[in-house]
Amino acid sequence: MAREFIPGIFWIQECGANLNDLASAMSQDSHNWYRARREVHIPQNAYLFVGEKSLLFDTLSPASSEQIIAELRHILGDRPLDYLVVSHTDTPHAGNTFKIQREYPQTRLVAPRYGDAHELYHLEDALKVGEGDVIDLGGFVLKFHEATFLDAPISVWMTEEKTRMLLPVDWIGMPHMDGECLKCVDELDAVVDVDRLLQFHGRVFFWLQYVNASKIIAEIDRINRHFNPSIIAPAHGLVIRQDASRYMNMMKTVVQVISDHGRIGVVG
Repeated sequence: MAREFIPGIFWIQECGANLNDLASAMSQDSHNWYRARREVHIPQNAYLFVGEKSLLFDTLSPASSEQIIAELRHILGDRPLDYLVVSHTDTPHAGNTFKIQREYPQTRLVAPRYGDAHELYHLEDALKVGEGDVIDLGGFVLKFHEATFLDAPISVWMTEEKTRMLLPVDWIGMPHMDGECLKCVDELDAVVDVDRLLQFHGRVFFWLQYVNASKIIAEIDRINRHFNPSIIAPAHGLVIRQDASRYMNMMKTVVQVISDHGRIGVVG
């Protein structure tokens, strides 16, 4: 599935299979956003920017190889894919890199410059980017940043200058129900609250139980001021295009709860 949610910016989503353990956990307690017997998805997202040149940020997982290639063909037509950015080497983000390169052999592979094991992931010849690096597509200006909250040492975040979009990869992820795929947060019937954010971060960012919460909260304030995003486009959630800084602030509560109570959302 793909959606042009901003002119020239396409959101390509893999919703994956029903997460039965998460749906079961939802049905056993009261959650404002969940409706009984609904499927629960934690998506994989890729974002395609099409200006004078084009750039794809992340690749979806190998389960969606045919989908990502079909979407690129449909959107780009006879145009090339000029850049392919791998945010980090986790399978849901980089799993279709080789297949996309075979489809678009002239694409320039772009990888984080952080970490020292690029050759283990066939990234030694990639264009390495990090804080201060820019790719101008003609219409969109993409800037790269050291990832503040990450789950792999070879990681990078990205922003788009014109729209003030922040792409924080795994940060600010959230589950959604069937019927909510490719909906922006402002289009949902139920409000995205701390509980929904906890259901993702309590599983994926379980290391937050070990952190100094006050320092993490101060860092959230810093990146909120620094990026001042109008749009947040996460890798495992729904696009936030209104009150973006409010959701960033909600993450402070998420961090505090996980720090206070340990790993959350684990069934069995």
